[in-house]
Amino acid sequence: MAAAVPLADVSRSWLLEVAALPESRMVRGEGLHLTLRYLGPTELADPAALTSELHSLVADERPFSVRLEGLGAFPSLRRPRAIWVGVSRGRAELVRLGRLLAPGEPEITPHCTLARVGRPISPASRDRLRELAEGGLPPLDLWCASLAVMESLADPPGPARYRSLGELPLAGSASEGPSPEGVE
Repeated sequence: MAAAVPLADVSRSWLLEVAALPESRMVRGEGLHLTLRYLGPTELADPAALTSELHSLVADERPFSVRLEGLGAFPSLRRPRAIWVGVSRGRAELVRLGRLLAPGEPEITPHCTLARVGRPISPASRDRLRELAEGGLPPLDLWCASLAVMESLADPPGPARYRSLGELPLAGSASEGPSPEGVE
């Protein structure tokens, strides 16, 4: 389970074009999100209670602008297991929100996982990843007005699936900032 920024439909179409390699399994479009804190595996009797508890920790935080930029891979571009896009603007705000949601836990780098790779990649795929990582990926600006509690659902061998268990709106999110459709 993770705390994440849900991505608008316009964002999903951009991200799905990025890492379509023959060796990769793309994250399903409806599950794309910007991870800011892992909450660990949790058996939930009451997802609404967890969502309410987490919302109380971030409810006073203000919406802010985020720029997705920079392709990378875990553990490396030469031997990717997960392909992700990073954050160049809004990173400090996302890290702060992550600390509020899970104080004392190790910090993670906010990122959006695009695809998982289960086998070695071809030289052509490695070259494509390197091109994208070296500036071939245009940035994408988003407005972060809410967070979501996301659950990962095992579904091998298909693409990773995620389900939102609840939304954590930030203060003033209904009246501030551009609409997601207006951000490119």
